[in-house]
Amino acid sequence: MRGETRVVLLCGVFLLSLVACGCIEDHDRSLLRIVDIDISPESVTSTEVALNVTAYVENRGNDCSGDVKLLLKAFDLSSGLLADQTTTPAGTIQKERTKPVSQLINVKREGGYRIEAVLFEDEEIVDKKTVKIYGIGDLDPNIYDIGVKVQEMDFLVKNVTDFRVTIGVDVYLTNEGEFTSEDLSMLIKAREFDAGLLAGKIWTSTGIIESGTTVIQSCDITVPDNYNYVVEVLIWKNDTIVERGEGVVQLNPTRVIAKDAQVISDNVRVEDFISEEEAAEWDEYRARAGDSGMKKTPGFTSALTLACVAIAIVVVAAMRSRRRDDND
Repeated sequence: MRGETRVVLLCGVFLLSLVACGCIEDHDRSLLRIVDIDISPESVTSTEVALNVTAYVENRGNDCSGDVKLLLKAFDLSSGLLADQTTTPAGTIQKERTKPVSQLINVKREGGYRIEAVLFEDEEIVDKKTVKIYGIGDLDPNIYDIGVKVQEMDFLVKNVTDFRVTIGVDVYLTNEGEFTSEDLSMLIKAREFDAGLLAGKIWTSTGIIESGTTVIQSCDITVPDNYNYVVEVLIWKNDTIVERGEGVVQLNPTRVIAKDAQVISDNVRVEDFISEEEAAEWDEYRARAGDSGMKKTPGFTSALTLACVAIAIVVVAAMRSRRRDDND
């Protein structure tokens, strides 16, 4: 009985040794390693950061590797929760070569993260490397996602004088970002729908808008009456347009303006679109020109007529006298 027990134990030890040797061989079989990781911000918005993570995978073996892929995970350092993950296939890696594998992973623009790269060969984990990053919220946005959106526009006729209409424009601005917005420049302009002529424009600002709130910015714009307009809102950050919106004002509602529809142009009086300042200068110029044209020297026309008649009489008399001499 004891002999049988010893045989069983020896067999068990032998099997365990085989399994252990097999595991060691499987682990040592792959000579792929992640030797380094580079992380840089690819794009930074007001709320998110796209991180470009490049892992350098080295094949230290004497043979071509199997099928390689890299799993990338980002964990929030404060909560430990998984923020994002992505998997990128890397194909095969030649012997004694190092291959860079780049991936993009998105995280919130705040706090810090633990970036974990897991290397697979033929669907088996062969290596793992972790890097921690801090101060994500200190990154400056490098693309202009300001978080502020033009939600809606309202129009109100305030005054009508000399065929010009003053329209009150209310622009509804919502900050959809996670941070308080900047005070940005905002251009509001009215363009005649058929001819596309600019009828009026005014500069204002968005003001500072708290995250998750909506504000109304109001201004007045003056345009010629009896025309239809597209009113555009352009929000600027430095020298770049970062947000836009538009609405329609119909002061000549004989037909409905369909966006992106083909429209037959009506007769547009171009002079209606001269600004008030330029129109005043033009009226003054025409008035001066009219006054100068009416100023005439008294009697000038009559005197000139008499002189012409006298010259004609003298010429005729001279011709008759010459004819008589020739006849004689």
